[in-house]
Amino acid sequence: MGLNISKGNIYGFIDRTWNPIKGKCFHDCSYCYMKAINKNQREADVNKNELKTDLTKDRYVFVGSSTDLFAENISSDWIKRCLNKCYDTNNNLFEEVNKYFFQSKNPKRFLEFIDHPVFENSVICTTIETNKWLPEHMRNSPKIEDRVSAMEKIANLGFETHVTIEPIMDFDLDELLPLIKRCKPV
Repeated sequence: MGLNISKGNIYGFIDRTWNPIKGKCFHDCSYCYMKAINKNQREADVNKNELKTDLTKDRYVFVGSSTDLFAENISSDWIKRCLNKCYDTNNNLFEEVNKYFFQSKNPKRFLEFIDHPVFENSVICTTIETNKWLPEHMRNSPKIEDRVSAMEKIANLGFETHVTIEPIMDFDLDELLPLIKRCKPV
């Protein structure tokens, strides 16, 4: 598949997606759009051909738009290989470099890799669907407070953060808004 033109993405600023990890997302959320697109997903695995992708230059690349690169079942080695590919691409360019967008429902895993130099030119994002814990829908996803706590730490380290609310589920505005503010999204 390689580097794909972003179509129908909720992020208007993203112009490419790159999915080096293929397969079923660990979180198994009931509302996941990827379940409808790819009904027969196998267990997640790194795709070695994707690691050969030319990530070009001067792009805004959403890395891992089809599964969560930072989910608990993704090996640290696979994550490092993907981060290294992004960094090496930028490091070998002489002019404009790529900006990378990493989104995870498990942002505490970002903290394991936060010293990787690729994050100097990246955005770190999480999803907060509601302030409520709805296990029948969120299944294996980390609890909202855990996501917020990790994003707060990441923002306090000076990294650019974003938060998405997708899908918008039943929420209490007076409780949801402070959670989002703690993440300090741009």
